[in-house]
Amino acid sequence: MNNANVTFVKKDIQNRFNISLATVNNWIKTGVIPAPKDGYYTKDIYSALVKSIEIDSLRLQSRANRSYQNSSDVIFLGIKDKKRKELLLNLIETFKKSTLSIQEATACLGKQLLINNDLYAENSEIFSKIKEIYNGINIFQSFNIENKNDDILGAFYQSVQSISCKSKAGAFYTPAEILTSIKIPVNAKVLDPCCGSGSILINTLSKNHNPDNIYAFDIDEIALLICHINLILFFNNSFISPHIEKRDLIFSNEIDLFSKNDEKYDFIVTNPPWGSKLSKQQKDLLLSRYPFLETTEVFSIALYNSLKKLSENGKLNFFLPESILNVASHKNIRKILLNSHRNIEIFPLGMAFKGVQSECVLLKLSEIMENESQIIVEKDKKYKLNIKNITSPNYLISYNISEVDEKILNKIYSLGSERLSETTKFALGIVTGNNKKYLHEKKMNDDEPVFRGKDILPYMLKSPETFIKFTPDVFQQVAPITMYRSKKIVYKFISDKIVCALNDGNLVLNSANIIISYDYPMEILVCLFNSPVYTFIYQKKFNSKKVLKQHFQDFPLPILNYDLSRKFNEVYSGILNNTKKQEDADEIICSYFEISKKEYDYIKESVYGNS
Repeated sequence: MNNANVTFVKKDIQNRFNISLATVNNWIKTGVIPAPKDGYYTKDIYSALVKSIEIDSLRLQSRANRSYQNSSDVIFLGIKDKKRKELLLNLIETFKKSTLSIQEATACLGKQLLINNDLYAENSEIFSKIKEIYNGINIFQSFNIENKNDDILGAFYQSVQSISCKSKAGAFYTPAEILTSIKIPVNAKVLDPCCGSGSILINTLSKNHNPDNIYAFDIDEIALLICHINLILFFNNSFISPHIEKRDLIFSNEIDLFSKNDEKYDFIVTNPPWGSKLSKQQKDLLLSRYPFLETTEVFSIALYNSLKKLSENGKLNFFLPESILNVASHKNIRKILLNSHRNIEIFPLGMAFKGVQSECVLLKLSEIMENESQIIVEKDKKYKLNIKNITSPNYLISYNISEVDEKILNKIYSLGSERLSETTKFALGIVTGNNKKYLHEKKMNDDEPVFRGKDILPYMLKSPETFIKFTPDVFQQVAPITMYRSKKIVYKFISDKIVCALNDGNLVLNSANIIISYDYPMEILVCLFNSPVYTFIYQKKFNSKKVLKQHFQDFPLPILNYDLSRKFNEVYSGILNNTKKQEDADEIICSYFEISKKEYDYIKESVYGNS
């Protein structure tokens, strides 16, 4: 075929930048790239637009797309000693002045580290591995690097990689300070299936452990080299034989498919990849291989595969984003965990990983229990969750609640109630694609008010401060126009509390989303959702900063009769004309759900603190 006649389509752009087709269409809609003529781009036009997208990296970064950031961060991996930090910085600077690749420099540094600690034996396995990667001039020979078992080699390797490389792989290494609660039995056959540099192993193993019982897998061959070197340093022995292998916990070929390996392990511990950037083909493969999980999140798949490799008396320790516990898309892996007949321990860790904007937890599974399994949360103190209360369809594990919180939630959910019907509609506010261009602080010709999340107060909207000319064809994303023009509930999307108001006809931006209920009176829903009782449910059950459709669908609603409807409607009208307050609505809610005065005061204190 003549190259001049080669053509490209939108899907080629999607695959080139690993983005959704919706994003490509939005780029076309907002004028970032031209539309394909008759569905096709010529080779010259395609090459030009790819180049323009790559050059315009600021736009990609403004969308928080870490995959296109090329800077490097120095990652100390728990190294706190000032001189040791200076040593790492000097090692990085030496690498930058060299012509070595990251792989060559890491092998070279590993060699120097072993030499400095009298562990570089010529007839050892590690000697051959290092020589195979790099056998040139030792750029680090002037350094004397003492062995402090602090993973300085892993810190070097992670620091010299670009952020984009780490983000695409989901590879953010585990700081030593969050490993203190993990104790591996000295005789255990232990596996880290996503071992990276081996920092978890050297911080949780005993020096009395038999290296023959250590298994470490990863897809990164340089990380595996570092892991081997770290274990040699840890055991102070060049000739140990841990089982360090390149294996893929998620994508394996048929010969080495992780799930088909018959090995079982007494202790599995790892920090699996989070948020790895996958192509559409990879996602389709995962959905076809693991249809029962209904997710392409690699940490869910890693957890599932590791659970299958755990012996009956084995224990598992996984570092995971908190979303594993409370996001609907992970409901199936939660169901599998709850049916594993193993005790579940949850250790909330907050935002423990540098470069990862997610709170995380340490999830521990025990050996298989003969009696009913338990869920235990260890935060400020240890307490149990009632596993019977974790039910379909989403199997949410509300790990941030106390026993008092759980008692109140159980009472609310156990009494007769209903849910929003399937006819209820939800919609996002307008996504303009360029707020600076389309939003105005002063009303211009043909402009109308548009309300943001921060404009929403309980029961009312602030006076309009932002205006827009409503031209839906040029905006990035717009809900059906009738939903903006109808009577609707508008609510803050990003919020730790539920704040909503009834509105008729006005536009909202995507920080203010929409509910339209046809079966349950929206005036009553506004009374309910603005109550601290419903914010309490939202905070304790979902522990979210984003108010989602699934939250509203889960909320228990009083079953209305004539008298109850009349009371709520009177309160709603009274709140609007300042003759009643939210407390009047709360009194009806507490009466229905049998919430005592003491419990109501506790709820308010929990939601509002001392404010």
